[in-house]
Amino acid sequence: MPQLLFLRFLISCLILITIAVNKGQISHFIANQKQYLEVGVPTGLILSCIFITETWAVKLAQAGQVAVLISLCVLFTPILEKLWLKVQLPKGIFLLCIVGVTGMILIAEPQQVALRLDLGVGLVLVAAFLRGIMVVACRKAFTSTTFHVELITLVQLATVTVMSLGLVLLDKNSPSMITVLGSLDTQGWISLLYLALCCTLMAFFIQNYAVKHLPASQASLLMGTEPLFGLLFATVFLQETMSLFQWIGCFIVICTTIAACYKFSKQN
Repeated sequence: MPQLLFLRFLISCLILITIAVNKGQISHFIANQKQYLEVGVPTGLILSCIFITETWAVKLAQAGQVAVLISLCVLFTPILEKLWLKVQLPKGIFLLCIVGVTGMILIAEPQQVALRLDLGVGLVLVAAFLRGIMVVACRKAFTSTTFHVELITLVQLATVTVMSLGLVLLDKNSPSMITVLGSLDTQGWISLLYLALCCTLMAFFIQNYAVKHLPASQASLLMGTEPLFGLLFATVFLQETMSLFQWIGCFIVICTTIAACYKFSKQN
């Protein structure tokens, strides 16, 4: 529902604006607004496209397919980083990325990943490629200009907010914003605030902070462990049972991530 997406990002933006005001960063943003907008708006548009394609893909493809294919951004990122940024990557990093994706396939369970080429699969592949582009684009910006992570994140999220508002206005058949707000009960508001604070504001701030201080490929590998944490949280909080394949997949993802981080730290 685009209304909830709009509210989620609007809340995140308002909180980030409050943080920026309290830290006295507004004057810095005004003085350097051109640089922030030149980076934040395009990457924010990419982020909007990622959300749109992933949302459609989830409706058209199986959950296991989405979980595996979206992890291909781990493979796309080092390729883009090498071609776009001309970065010399550590030896064996592509192999580690492939092994890591294999672990993610096991986490999704092979019997659930009967891949067939259709619109849903195509959309997930587009989203994975866009994720790689966004990480590399942000890395390029951070290495060439000194940005405050809070401000660049604010511009990105504000762009998504505007785009989601556009979707709300274009969807004539969807309920009004007042209707959506009135339909939210206490649990709904708690879920919305959790999405805005933890899954949006904190998630993208941490992502940008990581990309600012780490090579794009390393940051992508670390963020690629998301399915692992999702599975572990489901096991702990929802009492879901992990299969042998999933335990092996978790072990592979952890080992490849540690090995990749060691290679990057050794190179640096």
